[in-house]
Amino acid sequence: MYPKLIGKRNEKRITQEQMGKLLGISKNNYNLKENGKLDFSLTEVKKILDILKSDYNEIFFEENVTQKSYKEDG
Repeated sequence: MYPKLIGKRNEKRITQEQMGKLLGISKNNYNLKENGKLDFSLTEVKKILDILKSDYNEIFFEENVTQKSYKEDG
């Protein structure tokens, strides 16, 4: 799932159906890709970034940083 993509697409008031048409794919296919069930092609990623006027990190980069806690021995 791409929450940043969904947020940016909604911010630009572009529906999944419209985005699918802009990419040359069906709404259903776009939905599967946006929800992480299928992969976007590199060409599609480039088109999405152009349509949304964004860069890769802003849309597709996922921060999965976890914080570990350590107990002091003593």
